[in-house]
Amino acid sequence: LGLRRARLGLSHRSQRRSFTLSAQVSQATKNPGPVLRFAEELMLLLFREESAELPAAPEAKLAYALAGALLMDLALLGRIDTDVRHLALVDETPLDDDLLDPALTAIAANTEQRSAEFWVRRLAEDAERIQARALARLREAGILEADPDASPDGLRLTFRVFHARRYPATDGQTPSEAEQEVRLRIMRVLFSDDIPHPRDIVLISLAAACGLLDRLLTREEREGCAERIDVVRRLDLIGQAVANAVRAASEAVPAATAPRRMEKAIPEVAGLPVLGSAAAAAKDLIGLSHRSYQRYGPVFKLRLLNQRITVIAGAEANRQAHRKGRLFLRSQEVWTDFLQEVGASKVVTSLDGAEHRRLRKALARGYSRKSFESRMDVAIDICRRHIDAWPNNRPVAGKVAIQRLVVDQIGTILANVPPGKHLDDLVVFLDTLLLTRLAKMRPMILYRRKFERARKQVEALYARILREHSPGGAHADRGDLVNDVLALHRADPEFLPESDLLMACMGPYLAGVDTIALTCSFMLYELLKNPALADRVRAEAGELFAGGRTPTAADLGRLDVTHRVALEVLRLYPVIPMVYRISSNSFEVAGFRIPAGEKVAVATCVTHLLPEHFPEPRKFDIDRYLPERAEHRQSDAYLPFGIGAHRCLGAGFAEAQIMLTLAALMHYGDFALDPPGYQMQTAALPTLRPKRSFRIRKLGVRR
Repeated sequence: LGLRRARLGLSHRSQRRSFTLSAQVSQATKNPGPVLRFAEELMLLLFREESAELPAAPEAKLAYALAGALLMDLALLGRIDTDVRHLALVDETPLDDDLLDPALTAIAANTEQRSAEFWVRRLAEDAERIQARALARLREAGILEADPDASPDGLRLTFRVFHARRYPATDGQTPSEAEQEVRLRIMRVLFSDDIPHPRDIVLISLAAACGLLDRLLTREEREGCAERIDVVRRLDLIGQAVANAVRAASEAVPAATAPRRMEKAIPEVAGLPVLGSAAAAAKDLIGLSHRSYQRYGPVFKLRLLNQRITVIAGAEANRQAHRKGRLFLRSQEVWTDFLQEVGASKVVTSLDGAEHRRLRKALARGYSRKSFESRMDVAIDICRRHIDAWPNNRPVAGKVAIQRLVVDQIGTILANVPPGKHLDDLVVFLDTLLLTRLAKMRPMILYRRKFERARKQVEALYARILREHSPGGAHADRGDLVNDVLALHRADPEFLPESDLLMACMGPYLAGVDTIALTCSFMLYELLKNPALADRVRAEAGELFAGGRTPTAADLGRLDVTHRVALEVLRLYPVIPMVYRISSNSFEVAGFRIPAGEKVAVATCVTHLLPEHFPEPRKFDIDRYLPERAEHRQSDAYLPFGIGAHRCLGAGFAEAQIMLTLAALMHYGDFALDPPGYQMQTAALPTLRPKRSFRIRKLGVRR
């Protein structure tokens, strides 16, 4: 489903099948079920992303398109037939449809045979009623809802229930393919060589005839897919007749008097020859994004070696991605090379829409905060064992030591199989994939031999996990994440095939290596750098573990200072400060038009460094999160766990693990930075992380 601009024409197979489309429509409409009418779909296409407002009365060209939409529905339902010159009544039986029946009655009452163009002009006189009724039906269906802050006629989209419309699945169509959002369906037809559904052919013909495609596409996109639009519009005779009538009726309408706004060119960040901004991104990605935002504004391009990425940043961009991202941003294409390398078809982060929601639901119990809280005794025991194993009064690599501890906890809690000797292989496996196949900042050839060795060890760990969760295995009946994954595979192997099990089962280990472990490393650094703050966390930990007892979930919820330290670490050290997507539809941010098919990075955490959201943003200040300030509660300003539908599934699990682990470290161990005045040095790729120079020294243990 990628947006393949290089293949705009239909394949020969598509052209050979075009003569059967009307027959498909006839078959599909025998049992139509719940269907949105074309007039309703035109209304959905009209909504502007930035305002979601409609004119009080339809403009002339829209009025003709609405009239043509009624005729198309009547034709598809077998009530009328039309050719280039004539429109004939076939069946005057009412449809019990308040949009279509008035038009059907008018056609039946006319004794003279008229052309389709005549009826387009005639029905367009009633366009205000058609628009009002279409909007009312969308509201009744829960697709639109009234906006109390708008004018009495104002409407806004309700995105949580926005499934554009359903039509009966034809041969070869899956239910999910028959429920795609209107704009996304159109973009997929225009920017791929897939065989379009007959209803999409009609909708594109109507939208093109009344000039609606000019609003949805940039000039470059219109030029690029002009041939494809022309081919699609010729696929169905009924659609041609009505679209020609709409176009002929529209030709007499003068162009809008308001000048069309010129599209602003997106600025490109200055960089080095060949490398572009790659070196700066590898050193400090969030800093680069922040500086670029301050200089160029909320939309700019980064050149990273041979790729150009459009970056959107700031609160407005976050708001767009949060509320409407699923309408114009996709994940699947970004993960294609990653998935091909591991031989899988999906991971939860690569999915969109209904498939994404289904897999998240299956994994939600394992990754939940309750999952961690139910086994905090295990997490504490693992933490104490690792502290005991660290050498006394000798420096150890802080990042590696914390990674081993955290991944041991996660593997034991979520899979009941600790990673053991495989941690280094997990790190190499994940980091190589992120660098070469996701960020594409390094060629795989440089890492291939080392990666393949790591892959074999990861596969060995996976094989052990499967053995212990197979019938008769030690953990076959445990309620852990791996058993949830295997249950979904057994219930629906087509949705979650065997090839996808390795990444699904290894997910906890791989997530812990980078996200939770690195955040814990940064948090330990900040506490050791600030002894007074460390003492406050240590005092809370003393109450948490008083009498040697295992704390409860309620006890964990009372960790005020520790929680605020974690929040401030997540603000200043966001492990993943940028998320990558592909634009599936043109959209606008701050006056810049971003075309379909672009690689887009949402720099979600640039707002973390903006003084309008966080005064003195570089200062480590846990009082930001006191109730009277609550800076993290600002809308779309604090986003360490991502944004929108793809927000980190394990955010609650991670927060609980970070707080408990740091409380246990401060309670059971006595540590110092090595050297004492060390200043944190970081690397930004593949994720934000401490450099090897971050070392800690265990001075002793506490009992």
